[in-house]
Amino acid sequence: MGAFARLVAAAAALLLVLGFGPRAAAPPRKGAERGVRQALIRLNARLTARELSVVDEFMPDRDTLLVGSEIGEVARGRDGLETHFRKIYERTETLAFDWREVEVSVHGHVAWLHAEGHAVVRGAAGEQRRAYRLTGVLELHHGQWKWRLFHGSEPA
Repeated sequence: MGAFARLVAAAAALLLVLGFGPRAAAPPRKGAERGVRQALIRLNARLTARELSVVDEFMPDRDTLLVGSEIGEVARGRDGLETHFRKIYERTETLAFDWREVEVSVHGHVAWLHAEGHAVVRGAAGEQRRAYRLTGVLELHHGQWKWRLFHGSEPA
């Protein structure tokens, strides 16, 4: 190995040791946690308003996955998500979530969350609240946290 190659290797090792490697571009933890919580709020707002743009809250990849709490509620990729939300919006009642606990963990450009609360269904007969649990994986994409995996369930 030549002198120049050794110098470059030593400099790269020093940068990694000092923390200037790939993680250096990661957002600060507190800001990232706030961004993930805001993604949860945006998702709920668009869902409540019946906006099809809710799909924009998800990563624009084929392997993005939503698994809902009802049988058959599985949507993969943008087309699957659009179909899923169109079906929800065709219902006469509206759906929203009311979260009482939200836990967020962040590692670089990937975050995961766990939320406990209620699915709130509002219709002509009034409001119905059902226990609801959510786990999700989000990824930082062009400065905004996007859903990579949404998995909801209604605990018995």
